Amino acid sequence: MRSVSRVITALVLVSGVAWAALALALTGAGPEGAHVPRAVGAAVLAAGAVAAWRRHSQWAALAVVGVGCVGIWGWTQTVRPAARADWAPDLARSARADVAGTRVTLYDVRDFRYRSTSDWDAAWYSATYDAKDLTGAWFIVEPFSGVWGAAHTMVSFGFADGRYLVFSVEVRREKGETFSALGGLFRQFELTYVVGDERDLVQLRSNHRKDDVYLYPVDASKERIASFFLDMVARMNALHERPEFYDTLTNNCTTNLVRHLEKVSQRQVPYDHRTLLPAFSDALAYELELIDRDAPLEEVRQRYHINARAQAAEGRPDFSRRIREPLASAAAGP
Repeated sequence: MRSVSRVITALVLVSGVAWAALALALTGAGPEGAHVPRAVGAAVLAAGAVAAWRRHSQWAALAVVGVGCVGIWGWTQTVRPAARADWAPDLARSARADVAGTRVTLYDVRDFRYRSTSDWDAAWYSATYDAKDLTGAWFIVEPFSGVWGAAHTMVSFGFADGRYLVFSVEVRREKGETFSALGGLFRQFELTYVVGDERDLVQLRSNHRKDDVYLYPVDASKERIASFFLDMVARMNALHERPEFYDTLTNNCTTNLVRHLEKVSQRQVPYDHRTLLPAFSDALAYELELIDRDAPLEEVRQRYHINARAQAAEGRPDFSRRIREPLASAAAGP
């Protein structure tokens, strides 16, 4: 029994020291990468724990690591998200809006045209939308190739005049910075709402990244869709005024969409593996009856898999209509 206790204590100590090393190395890290010299502090913590165990007891070692981790956690909370930085070119601008009732004037709507994932013509525009003119919303899922369970999720809103507007909750990278799910646990990246044209945010993923893209019509009343839209605009504005850190588990693309949905849905959204692993988020939407349920989920997925249509519509000004026309007829059935 004593040996089991020692093994458990050792595992707890190793886990605590490992967390401390990652927190010291990754918190606030930017394009320069992990702060390796700062992580040496974890070695000092480990040495203190070993000395306490030898001179006193296992409990003393646990106390040393516990106090050290609490202190390091307290330090991490002093690191604040940046409002200004040398952002990556595709994230150089942060969308914001003026809201007057149901009318929303959006600034810095992204409208890039891509030749490849690293070669594009940059463009932003401003435009006014009225939530009264909303005709529908679409839930977009982009599973990441080769990464089980990982995906990006977005929402697109359609308006009576034929315009479509996508909201994408993303990491706001600095120039030279690359995303890391591990770094996302340690206050390394800021969070942003990218708002853009479907020929940018959808076509980038389906036609250039070559990831699978699923475009599901949301089954909800016009009033709920309008509330969803206005709530996303409010959250976008709040982030513009008070930046937040992205968090891989609690403040990512899917968890933010879930929070918006909970405000306008009649059902509580469960927080389970389908939120933590957003490649399965369409299964959650299916269970909540937010997307079609007239067929098994796999059939619904194939119905709204748009890559072939998106590639055929590449560069067309009516891209959004073309990726939806077959979907509408398929959803309607015979």
